[in-house]
Amino acid sequence: MKTTHSVVALTLVLTVASCSQSAADITSSSTGKVIVELTARAVGGVSPFDGSVDQKSDLDDLVATAWGSGSLGLHRGHAPIRGVLEAYLGITHNEMHVFMEEQGLNLAGVCEHFGFDPENLVETLTASFAPFIEQGVNNGVITNDEAAHWMERIRTEFRNRVYWEG
Repeated sequence: MKTTHSVVALTLVLTVASCSQSAADITSSSTGKVIVELTARAVGGVSPFDGSVDQKSDLDDLVATAWGSGSLGLHRGHAPIRGVLEAYLGITHNEMHVFMEEQGLNLAGVCEHFGFDPENLVETLTASFAPFIEQGVNNGVITNDEAAHWMERIRTEFRNRVYWEG
């Protein structure tokens, strides 16, 4: 019983400590350069995408996932792209929320806080969805020529998301 109380107390202390973190104390482990070798989960949270491009509607779902859900404010639902955001920004998901909640920054603002070009985040996010577009080509859902169109639609939605003011 004493161990249980100790674990609960430690958990509460760590939770309070992480909640009280200030944006000024957060440092990034990233360079801010475009990352092309990551693949986003693209599923989870409010994402309409089912994880596989085996019909045209999956591409529309992928584009909608890139944009996210406006009902979630600046957050827009990070679950489908969380790992990509953490890798590019070099901070944790909770630290990202400190910037969004404490300072009201969108993703572009978080990038700029660290001296990163927000367009590099747009390109990193876009590249993280490229494997799904390639899957659509490989599955005969779209042609190589159509793939460029879908990548541009995804890039546009990620750009909207990164710069979105809420």
